[in-house]
Amino acid sequence: MKTYGYFDDENKEYVITDPRTPVKWINYIGSLAFGGFVDQTGGMLICRQDPALNRITKYLTQGPQSAFRGTTLYLRTPDEISGYKVLSPFYVPALTSYNRYECHVGLGYSTIISEMLGLRIEVRFFVPTDEALVLQQVMVTNISDKEKKIDLIPVVEYTHPDALKQLNNADWVPQTMQSYLNEDHEGFKILSQAPFMNKSTQCNFLTANLPVASFESDRNLFLGHQGYGQWRSPGTLQNDEFSNNLALRGDNIGALMLHLGSLLPGESRQAIIQLGQCARIEDALPVINRYRDVDQVENAFAALIYTGRRHYLWHTWTLRM
Repeated sequence: MKTYGYFDDENKEYVITDPRTPVKWINYIGSLAFGGFVDQTGGMLICRQDPALNRITKYLTQGPQSAFRGTTLYLRTPDEISGYKVLSPFYVPALTSYNRYECHVGLGYSTIISEMLGLRIEVRFFVPTDEALVLQQVMVTNISDKEKKIDLIPVVEYTHPDALKQLNNADWVPQTMQSYLNEDHEGFKILSQAPFMNKSTQCNFLTANLPVASFESDRNLFLGHQGYGQWRSPGTLQNDEFSNNLALRGDNIGALMLHLGSLLPGESRQAIIQLGQCARIEDALPVINRYRDVDQVENAFAALIYTGRRHYLWHTWTLRM
């Protein structure tokens, strides 16, 4: 274990310093009601209640370690010659060379910190207590000596809720998958998704606390070249904006274009990404709006840490009895 990281006893964390572990290193977040695991490269398998019959993200383990699994986060900056430089703070799937990498595996949360191409990116993953959503708290800091223009792109690939059907009925499943767009009264966009037979009971959603400039919901369009593009550098990330296409069938994803704007040297910007499930988006709006507030997110994380460490101390005490 010393080859890939170290124990931080004070913070009750294991800190991974090399993402290229022999197998994926996972950490459970959430509860039996809603949650799943996040690995050391930002992939997530998220479910609500039954992981066999209400799975949300398409995390397949059969591929190589460098393969995209369920979720990721891209950043891009304008290239000096043309187009954009694309990177991922999670190492997978962009495989960007990094100057610093840490994955802090804590009690009910993970935090990935990476430094590359003059940027420092910190992403915290956790599920607020008794809520049916995952929060990704993203902080991007310009650690270079030049101004940088940054776009942030969270991506999720959805699965059919019946995990077995996703694997053994590959012709039928894509025909049922549909994406929808909702805009709340404050003008925020919420990209939602469900098989058509579940759209009133199991609606997945992806949103942020920043304006969504554009979005993509079709995997082939996102990867580009009629779907022959690669997750390592999707073709559509070389376009200024996404297509705003709502997929009525096919391999559904959610991808949001968030313009962080220009960051001066030493300047930081923060974004809150939400991935969750509800019966109807209208019913979930109070919770969605609550976690667009950074203070509410910090309070929820503090409550999670307090509960987790209290359980840890109780367990440690009982073992000593």
